[in-house]
Amino acid sequence: MKMYDAVIVGAGIIGCSIAYFLTEKGFANVLVIDKGGIASDVTGLCPGGVRQQWGTEINCLMSKASTEFFNEINDRLEPEHEIKFRSVGYMNTFHSEEAKAKYAENVALQNSLGIPTKFISPQEAKELIPGINESSFLTAAFCETDGFVDDAYHVTQSFADAAKRKGVEFVNDTVNRIVVENGVVKGVDCEKRGLIGADRVVNAAGLGSKKMAETAGVALPIEFEIRRILYTNRVPKRILEPLLISFEKGFAAKQLTDGTLYLSYLGKDLKPPFNSFDYQVRAAEVGTEIFPPLESLVFHTHVDGRYDSTSDHQAILGDVDGVLGYYQAVGMSGHGFMMSPSIGESLAAMVTGNIPQVDVSSLHFNRFQTNQLVFEPSVV
Repeated sequence: MKMYDAVIVGAGIIGCSIAYFLTEKGFANVLVIDKGGIASDVTGLCPGGVRQQWGTEINCLMSKASTEFFNEINDRLEPEHEIKFRSVGYMNTFHSEEAKAKYAENVALQNSLGIPTKFISPQEAKELIPGINESSFLTAAFCETDGFVDDAYHVTQSFADAAKRKGVEFVNDTVNRIVVENGVVKGVDCEKRGLIGADRVVNAAGLGSKKMAETAGVALPIEFEIRRILYTNRVPKRILEPLLISFEKGFAAKQLTDGTLYLSYLGKDLKPPFNSFDYQVRAAEVGTEIFPPLESLVFHTHVDGRYDSTSDHQAILGDVDGVLGYYQAVGMSGHGFMMSPSIGESLAAMVTGNIPQVDVSSLHFNRFQTNQLVFEPSVV
């Protein structure tokens, strides 16, 4: 039985990022296992947004560090073709004084951590998004260093390729269970390859992480939430460069590089399973109120993705008391892609016995046992 220094279960953006950062910290004898291959699940559906406008310090720090990485990603990963990270910003509109005052706390937190979010007037917002209805909101918050990578698959593949060049192996197989004996990880048992030995196993299995953790005797507090994204026809003109979002109205929209607009309705009045017609009508009603040019567009298709969400909408990162050698990077709650560089670095540091660049100890699994949850208010 071949032995590895570490086995990573899952080849989405999180697993591939961890693999890359393990090589940066001196681990090369690493195996990544995924039944569908690289970016075969929710990572492949990710629209690629990268924002730093969060309501908790830990998320601000992780997203800031990740944004810095995305700005250097071509030098760091040396991809086959250029990864285009565009700092086009995220704009949040506020329609009441109460909502603005509440979000002002977030802006103050972000500014204190070096994130340049600022409140802007409706007229200033119109300069950035000419088609916006400036009479539909009181003010907006804008962070110019937030941005987008349109091709999440390419980013994930580039993390994997960089890891492969340092010796990491990637295989397609189904992991039946994590092998634990007397509270110590011994490896994994796979459908095709049988037993694979490792002193360290990282669960980065995304939507499959809950069932995977059960095989190691760990019960994860994860539930699944559906998010629907609508896609329009392509528009040759650039009409919506920043991501436009309204937490109050439950609306978000962005124009992709190819001209397509994607948008989503997040209101509580519509719940899955969605009726397609009702969903499109509601998204159009709310969207055109804020951004009237949507009236002339046609919905061509939609995609339903799922969040692996925890009760505080925060990831679970790190080891598990009582299961030596087992690590988790799970429960991303919809923001795994944008924080993947920081999450990858943090897990790699813990696996190799180093100190992470960002202190992620508040996101340890034991917060659920000690009732020290870190509630994130700004989840899209």
